[in-house]
Amino acid sequence: MGRARQAKNRALPPNLYVNTAGYYSYRDPEKKTQKGIGRDRAKAIQAARAANAALATREPSSLVDWVLGRTDYTLAGWLPVYRQLWEEKTAPTANTLNGANHLLSRLEKSDIGTMRMKAIETVHVATYLAEFAKASGPAMARNMRSKLSDIFRWAETQGVIEVGKNPVAATFNPEYRVKRERLSLEQFWAIHAQASTWAKNAMMLALVTGQRRDDIANMKFADYKDGFLHVAQGKSGGETKLQIDGAIRLAKVGASVGEVVAACRDLIVSRHLVHYTERSVVAKPGDKVQGPRIAVAFQKAREKAGIEAEEGRTPPSFHEIRSLSERLYRDEFGADFAQAMLGHKSAQMTLKYDDLRGGWKAIKAK
Repeated sequence: MGRARQAKNRALPPNLYVNTAGYYSYRDPEKKTQKGIGRDRAKAIQAARAANAALATREPSSLVDWVLGRTDYTLAGWLPVYRQLWEEKTAPTANTLNGANHLLSRLEKSDIGTMRMKAIETVHVATYLAEFAKASGPAMARNMRSKLSDIFRWAETQGVIEVGKNPVAATFNPEYRVKRERLSLEQFWAIHAQASTWAKNAMMLALVTGQRRDDIANMKFADYKDGFLHVAQGKSGGETKLQIDGAIRLAKVGASVGEVVAACRDLIVSRHLVHYTERSVVAKPGDKVQGPRIAVAFQKAREKAGIEAEEGRTPPSFHEIRSLSERLYRDEFGADFAQAMLGHKSAQMTLKYDDLRGGWKAIKAK
């Protein structure tokens, strides 16, 4: 965003300025050049408006072109139209939108972005994804492939390319191998023994609820009511809402959801289940512990426990507690129950569980 205009220039058309001697000049915002117009205010304003109108024609709006029936786009030229259509249909969360904007920005600046949509073939996409994977890693390349597939699918629906001519469809997903090691229950207890009180609480909540780090950090005592822990998952923008029965118990852990929530109560007054118990430079007792601090505390406890990764791999992070929780629930209650606990959605889950369209999905003890 440019700096605010001075008071003397605010009543003038954009890009028109006047100096202390009353002399007007016009500044081209793209070329960064400036041209004097004179001291006649009316003529200067008229000239500036004409120049601004000419600027507006330099880059025709892709969205206007689409409304008028244009179908011959470059990939970069199609992206603004795609972004508008995609946002209107999906109403993405802030995190999803930020991720998409990053990918679209990369495409706009790429060589493939200058190509006509109808001329892009599978070999072009495959070559681009291979180069992208080398530069940004296979995980990011998989995200880019998914985004490209959606971009061309929308182009099919709008007549920009022929139906069935999506050049992404025949490409392979970039190979992705997880380098982070899984966490075993034995390792969990070893790390737990080295953790601080509030870090222990965070670990136990993650284990018995299967929720993500930031959802653990956001849990409040008020969220536990009528025997259920209510969780509106942050990754879904709060759309995935779970009512987790406090009676749900993991036999191998020896604790239920309700018991773990109750164990978070102490002599310190706090709204948050995971809260600081001692005063520090950054917080006072009772303050909420943010997600990144939970991750750091887990890492320090893991290092104290002497848990290291094999060569070429990375040691388990706090997020791996979620995976451990899923495996424990799957072993004790079955795959469907484990997926319900984690709040995952899949084709198989859709057949067995109602989405409830914004309502709370109750997960009860068996």
